Amino acid sequence: MSFSLLPTLPSTRHNGRRALTRRGFTLVELLVVIAIIGVLVGLLLPAVQAAREAARRADCQNRMRQIVIAAHNYESAYNRFPGYAGEQPPLAVNIPAAIIRPDKHGVPWMVQIMPFMEQSQLSINLGRICDTMRGTTPIPAADYKYIEAVVPQFYCPSRRDAKSYDLVTPFVEKFGPYGARTDYAMNGGAAYTADVTLAGIDLTQPGIWACGNKTQMKEVTDGTSNTLFLGEKAMNPLSYKTGKDYGDRTPIAGYPEYYAATNSYVRFIARGTEHDSPNSCMACHDFGSAHAPGWNAVMTDGSIRVMSYTADMTILKAVASIAGNETATLEN
Repeated sequence: MSFSLLPTLPSTRHNGRRALTRRGFTLVELLVVIAIIGVLVGLLLPAVQAAREAARRADCQNRMRQIVIAAHNYESAYNRFPGYAGEQPPLAVNIPAAIIRPDKHGVPWMVQIMPFMEQSQLSINLGRICDTMRGTTPIPAADYKYIEAVVPQFYCPSRRDAKSYDLVTPFVEKFGPYGARTDYAMNGGAAYTADVTLAGIDLTQPGIWACGNKTQMKEVTDGTSNTLFLGEKAMNPLSYKTGKDYGDRTPIAGYPEYYAATNSYVRFIARGTEHDSPNSCMACHDFGSAHAPGWNAVMTDGSIRVMSYTADMTILKAVASIAGNETATLEN
């Protein structure tokens, strides 16, 4: 009897057959996986978008707070809040006993506070342009860069990027093709209109911005925590970048001789407030926002409020006035 010392090897043919066997996804399984991924994306995307918008809204509030801090620093230096700079009254706003001084020139409130926002050189150059090239005199092309210079704090990140946008007549003839903007407006006060479908409004109580003078702290007798200082301005969402919105046509450089320049950086509590909507007659006078929950506002003491689009107009008009002797307050 003989014995083999060699190990028994498995069949080569059998082993090869097993090695070549592969199990893949069936078409049904692949479709199920794709469907599950689609459902998950559908569930997660709104949450991600909501989180991003919440971050943008918080950033917007922070930018507005920086603006008000700069305005308070301006007030500490000059004993008046930034404001009137020789501008004409806003278009379609009746301001009783308005003081209009055509001999007075100057830059608007946004430029006045620039030195307190680390933008002193830009403020100097815009002031030079305003004081030496008055009226319809076109500025040199070498100065276009100052008109286009962006201050990021003046933009709401939910609405548009911080960049310069198209200018239209009569601004393009004076300042060139592009200009920086602001998404925020000073409070011009409480106003009234007999017909909410019409553009014209009548001022009833003055606000922080006043035509003909700059407001002193002692004039805010309703209290700084009860008085609106700054808010997001309503705009037509179709005109965020076109320069055609009557409440957004003026570059931050200002244009004191032009009768509709102030509409771009002063707003009133008149007919209500609203989420930005196309072709709204409220866009050039009222406050509003691109945020769904409401529009951001800063009181004169620097505190932030989110104003509902359905807020009581009596309360809003009370906080819009600086000396109306109202007791209304806004909750956070």
